[in-house]
Amino acid sequence: MTFHQLTVFCQVVESGSVTRASEQLGVPQPAVTRVIRSLEDELGVRLLDRWGKGIQINDNGRLLYDYARQVLRLTANLESSMEKRRSQADTTISIIVEAASHLFPSICAEFGKSHPDAKFRVLHQDTPDAGGSPDYPMRLFSTRQPAGDSGTRLLADEEIKLAVQPDGPLADKDRIELGEVGRMDFVALFKTRGLRRITDYYCQEAGFEPNVIFETDNTSTLMRYVSSGHGLAFIPALTWPRETEGVPVHLLTITRPVCRRSINLTLDQERLGLYEQLFADFLVEYFRKLSA
Repeated sequence: MTFHQLTVFCQVVESGSVTRASEQLGVPQPAVTRVIRSLEDELGVRLLDRWGKGIQINDNGRLLYDYARQVLRLTANLESSMEKRRSQADTTISIIVEAASHLFPSICAEFGKSHPDAKFRVLHQDTPDAGGSPDYPMRLFSTRQPAGDSGTRLLADEEIKLAVQPDGPLADKDRIELGEVGRMDFVALFKTRGLRRITDYYCQEAGFEPNVIFETDNTSTLMRYVSSGHGLAFIPALTWPRETEGVPVHLLTITRPVCRRSINLTLDQERLGLYEQLFADFLVEYFRKLSA
């Protein structure tokens, strides 16, 4: 028994005629007759009583009709629900964010201006070694050097500056070698953060282990410590959150070693939805404008 057979049978019952049913379905009359006979053969009972050229549904036919209508109605509901799911999946953007996380809400808002039906499913992850996830075909992260993976796009090459107290002993400088501050105190993000791992590497390149006296995941708190003279901090020049601009600090360019990081976007092309592909292109353009 198939959905097609049930559809044809219901149409015959509702129209009261094989001829009218064939016209409404757009199939030849003999084909409709074969469907009714195949149902009767399969079920082993007569479904329609024939009187001359007319037909009349019997008790067996009424039982089948009642069940057939339920099956077809449930099938229609299932198709409608699945279509809604497909539509939702097409507009959902699933992404792991390990870098530029404070900038990301404004990125989503900007994308939403041109795609108001977009839905974001974001995993803010602080441990870059965890890599991707099967449920998230996009990953935004930072590395010390551009990622060499063919499935990864370079979004930005970002300078990392040194934030110092605006009226402190380093306030008269614009540039500095990192080794010059090797004996000073630092305030920093937690070690699990990608930026912290990158800056720790540059400190080692400069010949020292940073003396971190305060760790946090709150950038505003970090900047207040620097502003009040309680330590130095590494600041990404491009993606650092805007809300810290109200806290007075002085930014120095680090000349040796040259401190930079790459902002990367990895894509699993086989699992990307329509809006995820659109968002990937949007991110490329967004960071191009930001860098400019």
